[in-house]
Amino acid sequence: MMKFSLFSIRTVSRTCLAAAFLFYGQTVFAQELKNFKAEFEVEAFGMALGKAQQDFNCLNNLCTLTSRAEPSGLAALISSDSSYETVHLRQSDSSLTWLDYHKTGLTQKNGQTQKKETTLKFIEPENKIVAYKNQRKKNEWPSQANTYDSISLAYAVQYAQLNQGSFDHFFLQDISFQDLLKLNSIDRNSRITLSFSDEDLDAVKYHFTSDHVKIELWLLPTYDYFPGKIRVVNQHNKTITLSLAEPPEYYEIK
Repeated sequence: MMKFSLFSIRTVSRTCLAAAFLFYGQTVFAQELKNFKAEFEVEAFGMALGKAQQDFNCLNNLCTLTSRAEPSGLAALISSDSSYETVHLRQSDSSLTWLDYHKTGLTQKNGQTQKKETTLKFIEPENKIVAYKNQRKKNEWPSQANTYDSISLAYAVQYAQLNQGSFDHFFLQDISFQDLLKLNSIDRNSRITLSFSDEDLDAVKYHFTSDHVKIELWLLPTYDYFPGKIRVVNQHNKTITLSLAEPPEYYEIK
């Protein structure tokens, strides 16, 4: 029978305590959002409008999220509007910080292309967010932590879910308002139907409300809690829904 001396027991105990101290004493790094390409089916006013291609990539902690949307099918016969949106964020070891948002909208009218530009910008030295329309200043607000535009909000919630963060203090930034989003509920046993899957997919559903919008967001645990569906209802009860058309494509920047 193997015998242990008091010395050996104490040595093992000290070794275990030292290992535990090193493990828990190390900095815990956040689980970062991966670079991805994704395509969403867009529906509004009760009809399919087309698809939106989104791309997210980070280089040296500076991240760029883009979204390009164009009408297709019957929607293209009604409207020729297209949009290109760009969001910049900073992803560090502990946070995802919103920096700015820019949207270029193109409309064909009487054979002419009309361009409308919307910009939201975080002015860091003054700790404020400024809104511009066609390069003219329209509004400004004091900057709030966890402020995101309508495109990046879903990925901010994904980041919080991946890192067991709080969902109680998100702000939605628009050119016309800055709203604190109230978390009404989280359903961790939800399921959704998406066109690329033969079976309903497990999802975590979040329901937020504010003075101007209602937001329902479904994240997919199977795909690192990637947004599977996003539904936004404005104060005039107009609804726009984005549904993931294919699994996200992750990639590395070389």
